[in-house]
Amino acid sequence: MKVKRFLSESMQDVLRMVREDLGPDAVILSNTKVDGGIELVAALDYEEEMAPESDIASNFISQGEPTPSQLARMHADKHVKLQREMDSARRKIENVKSTRNKNGLARSEQLKPNMNDEKINGPIEHSTERKDSEWAELSDMRAEIMEIKGMISRQPSNNESLKKSRATSLLQQQVEKTLQSLCLSIPIQKSLVESIKGQLDFESAWDKIGRQIEGAVSVERTEIIDHGGVISLVGPTGSGKTMTIGKMAARYVMKYGADSIALVTTDRYRIAAHEQLKVFGRILNVPVHAVDEMNSLDTILDSLSHKKMVLIDTAGLMHSDACWSEQLQEMKLSKHDIKSYLVVSAVGQYQVMCSNYYNYKVVGLSGAIITKVDEAVSLGEALSFLIDTRLKASYFTDGQRVPEDIHLMKKQDLFERAQALLNSSERWVTINSSEKGLDQDSFLFHTA
Repeated sequence: MKVKRFLSESMQDVLRMVREDLGPDAVILSNTKVDGGIELVAALDYEEEMAPESDIASNFISQGEPTPSQLARMHADKHVKLQREMDSARRKIENVKSTRNKNGLARSEQLKPNMNDEKINGPIEHSTERKDSEWAELSDMRAEIMEIKGMISRQPSNNESLKKSRATSLLQQQVEKTLQSLCLSIPIQKSLVESIKGQLDFESAWDKIGRQIEGAVSVERTEIIDHGGVISLVGPTGSGKTMTIGKMAARYVMKYGADSIALVTTDRYRIAAHEQLKVFGRILNVPVHAVDEMNSLDTILDSLSHKKMVLIDTAGLMHSDACWSEQLQEMKLSKHDIKSYLVVSAVGQYQVMCSNYYNYKVVGLSGAIITKVDEAVSLGEALSFLIDTRLKASYFTDGQRVPEDIHLMKKQDLFERAQALLNSSERWVTINSSEKGLDQDSFLFHTA
């Protein structure tokens, strides 16, 4: 875009100057009354999409996106300002040159009749000092002009930089929106968005985010059943502890046989609470022991010391219940080395997951098992929980089949499933109003 300033005594004259210089396609950007007449700024090849300079654009951050005319006007004003500075510098140089020429002529006339007189030595030295001072001033002004020219020449590159910065901002907004749809926690979202600065396209940015999420999730590299020992599963009611115990036991029996494993339940607070565990025991031909008033946890574990693996199913009580504290203290104070794993339902809220973590970490958690993955509408909560607590994920379950629906967790499993859920949730469901007794024919509900 070519921007030029015109000055005349009347509006008719200045408009005529614009037409003669820039032609009929020129665009008037501004007109201002100044000393001596009217100053008009016009542009040729005006570009609507021109971005503002970085030092001007900051004035509009709090006011929203500037209009195209504002952008062009800002660019033109800056161009005119720079042009004025160059004109001023040129005038200074011309004045210095004119003064230097006049002084040179005067000195010449003065020195002609007294060229051999020793008394002129003083004035000659004085004129030399003045000449040096004038040359120094001239040099400074030339440097100033060069700096102004450099500022003008850098304008296109600044525009390119602004375009790139704006593209990066749009990419970050797109990524942030996708992360919100995944239901990741806010701090994790902000950290991931900050990490993609410098990325030029969504695909490469999302690949980087995937690698970061997978790198932040800790997992067990081998199965719990391969380690043996005494393993307890803790967690709230409904998290899937008993079903997971059954799947682990079945997996162990298929691999090592039923002779070296036993099941234990500490839930003596609810009627028939351990009936499901007994059903698994009968099916797998594995003994099931219950902790009660007559048999303490340590007494039972002493009797099972010859077993390679003992799986303990605990009662899912509210942490405000006195029996809940009693149960955890019994496990914590046991003389046996009990490794506890927190069972976390993927359908729960992130805050509830974290609350359970703080309630159960008193027993010293060795890791986590994520259950009901098949029932979740998003897995961002479970991912955020694993990232924030740094608990190692051992297994995840995704169905009711025993033992098919329990799997050793891998770093990429939850993130890949989270993306699959996000893609599958972007659909519309139509509900017929006649089936619901509604007045209208139908309503559309977005499932995302």
